Amino acid sequence: MNLSQSSILLVVVNYNQAQEIGSFLTTIQSYWSQTDTVVVDDGSSDSSPLIAKSLGFKVLKHEKNEGVGSAIRSGIVFARDNGYEAVLIMSSNGKMVAKEIPHLVKPIIDGTADYVTGSRFIAGGSSPGLTHFRKLSIPVFSAICTSLLWRKFSDITCGFRCYKISFLFDGSCDIHQPWLSRYEMEYYIHYWACNTPGLRIIEVPVTIKYSHLAKDRQSKIRPIIDWWSMAKPLILLRLKLKK
Repeated sequence: MNLSQSSILLVVVNYNQAQEIGSFLTTIQSYWSQTDTVVVDDGSSDSSPLIAKSLGFKVLKHEKNEGVGSAIRSGIVFARDNGYEAVLIMSSNGKMVAKEIPHLVKPIIDGTADYVTGSRFIAGGSSPGLTHFRKLSIPVFSAICTSLLWRKFSDITCGFRCYKISFLFDGSCDIHQPWLSRYEMEYYIHYWACNTPGLRIIEVPVTIKYSHLAKDRQSKIRPIIDWWSMAKPLILLRLKLKK
């Protein structure tokens, strides 16, 4: 089934990105309606939510930092409660390129896919400024996740995604579980996308850029600790230890 662009909510996840959020939100307005955009602020201690509000964006604010998973959940629930059929997930840090929004959402709008995930590592994708360590570790982690999902993905850690949300509310899964509040949520959703019969999943090439960010702002992911947070849903669900 084809969708109109107005049935897709752009969810911008934000946490302490005052240096980047203004430029990012200004840029996306050339490619997406502000009316169909919500900024989910995950308890920032800087001025980033105020910057978003000053630019006219609707902001959902968590009183404390709960984690990226909780922010994504808030955006998805807001989308459902306001009649949207799909979400487009982006971060306010400017690593995702706004001009690629039409490219990412096109399969959803055309009705040729239900779940679209970006990849830096397929033909046409790129990641300027990505460290050598992450260039090596992301494909390795993607291969591990592929073995758990029984479906090949070249860039499982790419958060630039657009997907229909109905499968998240059909009773098979439960995104409201407290253990999904941090990096677990994205991989939990990914697992259920792969295990929902008939759900059409595709990867599309995207650019994720790091060159505009200082080294200490390029990623909030902590080695080992957060890697486990990311892999945990796939392992626990595959072993049927969690729903």
